[in-house]
Amino acid sequence: MKTQLKDMFLPLVKTLILLFILELITTAIFPMVGLENYRVPFNILFVLFMGLRLETPYLAVLIFIVQYFHSFFSVEGWEMGTVAGIVICIVVSYVRGMIHFSSWSMTMLITFVFQIFWFLIVSLLVYIQLGSFHYVFEKAWRFIPQSIIIALLSPLFFFLLNKMWRVEDRGLMGEG
Repeated sequence: MKTQLKDMFLPLVKTLILLFILELITTAIFPMVGLENYRVPFNILFVLFMGLRLETPYLAVLIFIVQYFHSFFSVEGWEMGTVAGIVICIVVSYVRGMIHFSSWSMTMLITFVFQIFWFLIVSLLVYIQLGSFHYVFEKAWRFIPQSIIIALLSPLFFFLLNKMWRVEDRGLMGEG
């Protein structure tokens, strides 16, 4: 468990650099090849990693930093993502003992399930704000393929983030 901020500074900077590169690809390169409305939400993947793998009292602050950094590239509500990320991390803290990354497929499944939970929380917040499900239904059609891509990429990114944050491996992707 990392309890001091100085232990988290360098891994957080590395994470933000990786997020910057991925956000740059999805906001600059994807539109150049004709994918204007298609964005892979890597910020969700990073927040899920933090919630599932890091045990720190500063988790809410880390989530806020990742979501705020994501807001430089997106007009979507970073505040809703921060709330969703914190709620998911609270749920994770209760079910952490039952979650096992015993294989790549299990990592993908866990990531996909928590993405659905993320989408439901953000959808509820959008509904409360707008009073209509129109935007939620429109976003759902884009969410489905994006969440599948994030789930498929999750073992790779969890491995990379695991190395960056120097988290003890407790069975991530079938490793001891």
